Amino acid sequence: MQDLLNKILPIFPMLLTLTLSQIIYLKMDKRYGLTNKISAKLPVKQDQKELLCICCFMISMLIIGILGIYVIDIPSTIYFALSGILLGIGISVTHKISLIKIN
Repeated sequence: MQDLLNKILPIFPMLLTLTLSQIIYLKMDKRYGLTNKISAKLPVKQDQKELLCICCFMISMLIIGILGIYVIDIPSTIYFALSGILLGIGISVTHKISLIKIN
């Protein structure tokens, strides 16, 4: 049990910020229609917008990771929290764009 707790505890900030960022983004999207604005600004076909969003968020996570390792010393907890925020927003945007494609 202690071994499982030691494995889960470091990724807890990521899971917490992922959940919170999804909840906050979905509430803001319902009020302001952010996904429709993002989808209208992307200069690619509707079929490729989901892939473009995922690639952009993964590249930004990679850049934060590279900066954290080589340029500035970012603690792993802060890196996991930033990754959770980007991942939560990226998943929400991609899911909403895929729903636009279906409708």
